[in-house]
Amino acid sequence: MNSAVSKFAPAHPHVALVTGASGGLGAAMARALARKGWHVFATSRSARSDAGEDPVEENVDPLFMDVTQESSIRAALARVSERGLVIDLLINNAGINVSGVVEEMPREQGRAIMDTNFYGVVDTIRAVLPQMRERRRGTILTIGSLAAFVAPPGEAYYAAAKNALEGFLESFQYEATPFGVRVCLAEPGFIRTNLARRAVDIPASFADYDNVRAALKQHWAGAIDAGMPVNEMAERIVNWALTGRSFRKRFGPDALWVPIAKLLMPEAVFFSVTRRKFGI
Repeated sequence: MNSAVSKFAPAHPHVALVTGASGGLGAAMARALARKGWHVFATSRSARSDAGEDPVEENVDPLFMDVTQESSIRAALARVSERGLVIDLLINNAGINVSGVVEEMPREQGRAIMDTNFYGVVDTIRAVLPQMRERRRGTILTIGSLAAFVAPPGEAYYAAAKNALEGFLESFQYEATPFGVRVCLAEPGFIRTNLARRAVDIPASFADYDNVRAALKQHWAGAIDAGMPVNEMAERIVNWALTGRSFRKRFGPDALWVPIAKLLMPEAVFFSVTRRKFGI
């Protein structure tokens, strides 16, 4: 038997459910937890995990779940219960990002970003919370973003969703903490993943934005390439979720210094610097 799998011999293994775990940061966090002896349900709309040849892959169970459908969330949780398991750690990681100027963004696409990145988190929390409250223990970790407090060009809907999460979770933690449920919010900067590269291209509708579109595309490609390696980011976030005490923590150099710069600079100066940095 795989030595990692043998860690699940105890009758009550630690159980985590990670959303958006078919690849990228979600899959990396699932693997990081599995290496620590956790039984991980890696949920996604593809019901697969990119564990590949990783020796902990047998500790990670891919599970279909669409966070935009309440019935899908409850069906996935029922599958966990059927195994006689209860969730100790929920990681809300599922999200989509489509860059584009507001005037060209299709209404349906903008709403899809909000539905997945905000309401998907809210509905998943509401589904998992009752068991944690009744057991008087559990951890709910949500992956926020640097974009929540420094809204970058071309990311209006994404920044809005992440900013909404900040307010929701800060209020919610007051309700959950008395029942032994820890609510925590990770705020990473850029990560080397394919999230942005896999995003849908928004059709160009207005020539006035041609230069802006080209500048944004070039900037995002460079920023992602310079981001923190995904496995390193995943390990840091998971370690904090399991051992930390704070509600909020930022990860990555850019997530630390950019908000400080925004706080210290006059607003007009910060906006001017940002426009130059993005080439617009």
